[in-house]
Amino acid sequence: MKDSFITPFTLEIPREYKKYKTQGNKQQIQKEIPGIKEASVTAETKNKASYKELQNSQKEFNVASMMARTLRQSLSSSMAEICEAYIFGKLTAKFRKLAKMEEGETGTRPLFLSKYGHLLNGFDFNANAPFKDIFSAKYFVKQGSKRGQIILHFPSSIPKKALKSPKKATNFKIITRLIALSDYRFDHHIQGYMPLSKELHGKFGTFESAMFPFLKIPMEPTTGMISVNNGMVPVETGLFLVMALCFYKYENGKFEHLNKSSSMQILQVL
Repeated sequence: MKDSFITPFTLEIPREYKKYKTQGNKQQIQKEIPGIKEASVTAETKNKASYKELQNSQKEFNVASMMARTLRQSLSSSMAEICEAYIFGKLTAKFRKLAKMEEGETGTRPLFLSKYGHLLNGFDFNANAPFKDIFSAKYFVKQGSKRGQIILHFPSSIPKKALKSPKKATNFKIITRLIALSDYRFDHHIQGYMPLSKELHGKFGTFESAMFPFLKIPMEPTTGMISVNNGMVPVETGLFLVMALCFYKYENGKFEHLNKSSSMQILQVL
């Protein structure tokens, strides 16, 4: 005679119960699982609260993601080539943290780039070529006659000493963009976020230097001005000054962008 044993019996029953049958016995046994009913009620309550919190967090995340996407779309093609994989996910996380600087319920807190954008100063787009390690030349940034205008000045320098270039590099170029991103505030009437400077959101101005060769003699000083638009830029706007140092290899009559070794950074948010 075989020893009797218990095996699970599968039926559509409440999750807090389980049915069994014994070998050689057609009788079914139904038994409540201790504590599962109470746990189910508690989990349901927690899930409702967690779901609401998730929804609220998602609202702020969506705005942060849109800001990162707009900044990416405002870069030149050469600047975009420098960006490492997943860098805009990291940038989204940086934008997302700005909401935590203001008090209020999650999902309704404003994202003020004009007020807290400076927390993104020094953000590198290529971790393999940090800007401060690659670019040691002096430069000066000065506000123009009105907000939205920037004057850049690069004093005389020796490229071989001021720039840490890859071995293959024969030339370099400096590209700088001033990108306007609007502050966002939650509108309780429409239950969504609205830009406070919609007209200028994503607008930009550009300064691009000539293609310079790597020399062991001093270069001439260079000055340029960047303007987002011809009018005054509202205070409800963060102005992102992004500078890229692009290295190139000249070969067979063409310049090849050494994007993996090039560097780019958010210098300042004004």
